[in-house]
Amino acid sequence: MKPFEKYKLDERNHVEKPLLDQLSGLGWEIIDLTEEKQTPGHTFRDNFTEVVMPGVLREQHVKINPWLARDQVDEVARQLTAAFPGTGLIENNQ
Repeated sequence: MKPFEKYKLDERNHVEKPLLDQLSGLGWEIIDLTEEKQTPGHTFRDNFTEVVMPGVLREQHVKINPWLARDQVDEVARQLTAAFPGTGLIENNQ
């Protein structure tokens, strides 16, 4: 084994994985698709240009605001996501 092979210094092992482990420890549901060919459905999205998970956003909004009507929840979700240009995930995340 070469010396540099002993240590795997990459973003996945030193940033992403520790953060996912920490979030899991806080009770978050982790969707780790690193080893799979991803589809939008795996991430609860209709396509990869969506920054948020629309269904999860609506579901959680109802959970914390149970008095809102369905159309009000849809309007809030629309307003929260309206600023995304929709041309690509990286651009939308920025």
